[in-house]
Amino acid sequence: MARDTDWRHLHPAFRAHAEDLAAKAAVLGLRPYEGGRTPQRQRSLFNKGRVTGEPGAIVTHADAFESLHCYGLAEDFVFVVNGKWTWDEPRNGLWAEFRRLVKGSGLRALSFEMPHVELPVSLADLKLGRYPVGGDAPWEDWLSENIDSWEGWTPPAPFERPPLSFWEGLPPSPFT
Repeated sequence: MARDTDWRHLHPAFRAHAEDLAAKAAVLGLRPYEGGRTPQRQRSLFNKGRVTGEPGAIVTHADAFESLHCYGLAEDFVFVVNGKWTWDEPRNGLWAEFRRLVKGSGLRALSFEMPHVELPVSLADLKLGRYPVGGDAPWEDWLSENIDSWEGWTPPAPFERPPLSFWEGLPPSPFT
């Protein structure tokens, strides 16, 4: 399964921070590598090094819908050296510098996975369908398609909100 590089699959609350971070990280030789992930791809990555027929080292501890990638709220970065992708620092201290950029970006870095950045939200909330506000149609459609395509456990689909104009002129709710 191919990696996803479509910025529209990232939640707008994350997307703005990630685009800004990408611009700053470019001076270090880092580029965005993969953002949103289908549950199928996340399961495939989770199986590496664990399941017969999936050779290689373990690359993630997160199964489907256990990674913020599956919610469009994470991005992995990679160095580009002589036109080739690598997670190996071309010069000592670049990952540390990247983490300083992440700290000032409004995103969170993981202590155990250098290339990974994410929106600082709770996975437990996401699993209950409590998504960050401001999701747009491309993100909601992408997440809903991923939820619908997965045969295992899934979080609730994003709430379909009526347009703001729907509420104009209606009396206030007695429940607020």
